[in-house]
Amino acid sequence: MSNSSMKSIVIGAGRLGSNIAKMLSKEKNDVILIDRNREKLGNVVDFTGFLESGDATDLGLLEECGIKDADRLVACTDDDNTNIFISDVCCYIYSVPEVYIRLKDSRKMKVVDDRVKCICPFDLSLEDFAEQKRGE
Repeated sequence: MSNSSMKSIVIGAGRLGSNIAKMLSKEKNDVILIDRNREKLGNVVDFTGFLESGDATDLGLLEECGIKDADRLVACTDDDNTNIFISDVCCYIYSVPEVYIRLKDSRKMKVVDDRVKCICPFDLSLEDFAEQKRGE
């Protein structure tokens, strides 16, 4: 991987995770996309990074994928608790500079480290709707 681009690891190859991985790779970042489900990884198109099948809660897998040198980690699995666990590991063990997680339940932001940036799609959708409604 090149030295000039940021090394990003995205966990979860669902719609949000795969789109973030594609966006980052188009911006010339070195990207690894991890998911337990090989079928989901097989459905990712227009992506120039690396695909890895496995359990991202396995620290050995994260280390094989280069977590020690990662500049950014984005956890977008379907499970809030998994995303929070991964963010804690990245902050406290590996000191990853940028950590983002998706949370379905925005109330869980209270237990997330202050260094972690949370993506709450449900709240964003409500905000977008409210803004559009106010604009009418």
